Amino acid sequence: MSAARSVARNTLYLSLAQGIRILLGFGLILYIANAFGVAWQGKFSILLAFLNVFQVLASLGLPRLITREVARTPAESNRYFWAGLLGQGVGTVIIALAMYAAVTAMPYPADTKAMLTLAISALPVFTVYSVAAALLRAREAMHYLVYAEVLSSLAQIGLAVTVLARWQSVMALALIRVGGLGMAAVLVVIATQRLGLWGRPRWEPRFAGHLLRGSASFFGMAGLDALLQRMDVLILSVLAGETAAGLYDAAFQLIKVIMTLVMAFTDALYPVLSRLFVQARARFSLAVGKALHYGLLLLLPAAAGLSVLAPRVIGLLYRRAEYGPAAAVLAVAAWAMVAYLAHMVLTRALMAGNRPRAALVVTVVMVVVGAGAMAVGSRLAGAVGAALGLLVMYGLGSLLAWWQVRAWSPAFDPLAAARSALAAGAMAVIVLLLPPWPLALLVGLGAGLYLALALALHAFDRHDLRVWRSVWGERWAG
Repeated sequence: MSAARSVARNTLYLSLAQGIRILLGFGLILYIANAFGVAWQGKFSILLAFLNVFQVLASLGLPRLITREVARTPAESNRYFWAGLLGQGVGTVIIALAMYAAVTAMPYPADTKAMLTLAISALPVFTVYSVAAALLRAREAMHYLVYAEVLSSLAQIGLAVTVLARWQSVMALALIRVGGLGMAAVLVVIATQRLGLWGRPRWEPRFAGHLLRGSASFFGMAGLDALLQRMDVLILSVLAGETAAGLYDAAFQLIKVIMTLVMAFTDALYPVLSRLFVQARARFSLAVGKALHYGLLLLLPAAAGLSVLAPRVIGLLYRRAEYGPAAAVLAVAAWAMVAYLAHMVLTRALMAGNRPRAALVVTVVMVVVGAGAMAVGSRLAGAVGAALGLLVMYGLGSLLAWWQVRAWSPAFDPLAAARSALAAGAMAVIVLLLPPWPLALLVGLGAGLYLALALALHAFDRHDLRVWRSVWGERWAG
């Protein structure tokens, strides 16, 4: 199977998995927002932020290392599975204590602290899930992750209907997350066992220690990635309160859909880049450049469209008048997802190219500068200021990562990206000048306008068309 087809297939599966989780999760969030209000949504966003950060910290960076190594040496999957469980098990105990200390120190209301304390029980469940999922990614068996996300999301919806609606307590929010994750963990463990990826236990403390030492850079990258994704909510909730966090989260949920698809794309790209870096360096550089090119082709019009249609989108989804200010947040945050794409593609390239320390340095600088930008923005302009800080952070990270990757001469054409940006900008201006037609009609017209303008400006060439025709033609034929 060609690299292009492999990335496209695995991106599809991971996108389906993440898309199902996000859509059903978004439905849950809309229920919370419209039934309980912006303050409850703020509490839920804080819960998700804590879990995202501390679950990844508890993994110690091992899943990414395991994915890389098992992709290169599939016969060693059982050894890596048990060593990963042992290593992450140690990390989970330490990080669980750290999470409890962090919750105790936060200036949150008592019910929010109780909710977060209960959520600590999700950490050992995530350990099992993440190690098994790493093996599935290494073997490029991404479709099992789709099944896991479906089961997890349905479990959460079921718990929301039976527990949250009746109990009407924020404690139920923690139970929903833990229960859904437990269902996903059971399924991926069964899937990896049936694929023969793990079997008889092999407890090798020395090998587990070797993995932990080798995962130091991956641990830094994974922890910083998680912090980057949810640092905004943590800073905003402390400096501006739970209501401001709820407004920010209302806008960010829409951005999160696209950012999660970007993550699925880069997760699918990562094992392919890992192989190409060793086996075909020229194709590695081509894959990095084309990943950036195709990503920008899709995300630039999405960002431009969301910017001009933000009030309509927020008003459609959130029926309470208190959510009106979230439109300004969405208009700013839409551009952060473009910078996020570049950051994710380039840092994955650095890790696949045996330069995880360079990726770590880039991310550390992002965290330091981004935290400062978000703190200042949150203090001065609330949720909108936090969105501006997010844009600054990922924009800086993209530039720094490109500086590190440029030595491999990625096949990326800045002029083509500029043409895509010009087409997206022209489309946004035209949509803004149109009458207030139904939102679905405006979205469809905007997509058609962008495609026509991109073709007229030669934002992509015949080679790009051949790649897309090959990928999707082979897919449908298969």
